[in-house]
Amino acid sequence: MKSTLILITVLLFVGCSQTKKQTFEYQNPISNGIEKNGLRDCQVLKDGDWWYLTGTSYPHWPRQEENGILNNGVVLYQSKDLLNWHLVDYIVKRPGIEKWYHRRFWAPEIQKIGNKYYALFNCRNDSLGYIGQFTGYAVADKIEGPYTVVTENEPLCKGNDLTFFEDDDGKVWAFWNRGREFGIGFAQIDLAKGTFLTEPQSAIQPAKVDYEYDVNGEVVEVPGYDGRPKPKVAKYYDWDAIGIEGAYVIKHDETYYLFYSSWTRGYEIGYATASKITGPWTKHPDNPFYGAMNKATCEKNGFDWSGDENNPFNQVGHNEIFTGPDGRFWLSCHGIRDDGIPFLVIDPTWFDKEGNIHSTGPTYTRQLVEW
Repeated sequence: MKSTLILITVLLFVGCSQTKKQTFEYQNPISNGIEKNGLRDCQVLKDGDWWYLTGTSYPHWPRQEENGILNNGVVLYQSKDLLNWHLVDYIVKRPGIEKWYHRRFWAPEIQKIGNKYYALFNCRNDSLGYIGQFTGYAVADKIEGPYTVVTENEPLCKGNDLTFFEDDDGKVWAFWNRGREFGIGFAQIDLAKGTFLTEPQSAIQPAKVDYEYDVNGEVVEVPGYDGRPKPKVAKYYDWDAIGIEGAYVIKHDETYYLFYSSWTRGYEIGYATASKITGPWTKHPDNPFYGAMNKATCEKNGFDWSGDENNPFNQVGHNEIFTGPDGRFWLSCHGIRDDGIPFLVIDPTWFDKEGNIHSTGPTYTRQLVEW
């Protein structure tokens, strides 16, 4: 009888232990351990027992490059809890002016493909004729490096916000953005050689824009851009009309999801879907599903502001997707408050039965996640 009672007690204890909930608490924005001037385009990923973080480090803009101080390269932070970060190193360091990837190091990210780690970056060097952003990447056997730049002698292509996606068949596809006419494009890539295997194609483009032109003293509305000389006034109708950027691709239940951001009303995130990695891609009708509107930007571009008065962010965007502490898909991005300093923002996302993506964010109060 005594042994039976002991066994029952043990089973009850095991049962309670198995049903005990785990929790994770956080509050956006997350800044502890991150450089005081902030981090844009934040990407979180987990490798082994550590969380890692990269993004556009300061100075973010040319106007901030005072006294010749430039962005140092691809930064890497490390954390045990997603909340407290410390600097590991710049895993791709800014070289001298003789290299095409001399300045900016915009929107870097890290992709693990096979047993290799790829550090992606976007740079310029006006003195060598690389005006505007160009894409490149480096490779390493470990996430912390050392990394070898694959595109050492020339960039992969002209454009910005390079990202990679490995499909189920092992083929790797590059996505990036390259201006209004091209939008976000894609091509299959040979990772070892740093060359495209297919001709770059456009996946999605910004929404339609109408323009008003002053023709002989009369204002004439002309749909689309037809090359007429200025002055002109743009008329925007959709949240992603001015431009799109920040591609990131995942696959879920046989559907491909292409995330992207736009600065038309502030900074917001939407997505497009496709049944094949090569498209055709269809923007979701309920875009954007995440982000923040800016009152001044809305007024300037002719939109009604409908944001949250208590939300401290006026811009939230350029996301990546990672597996969160509860096993769900989470997104990481940057959020900008009135002080203008970008810091890490994270929130869980989920799919409904029809495959639509949802999130309650961007959150700015204390959040408790249980599972």
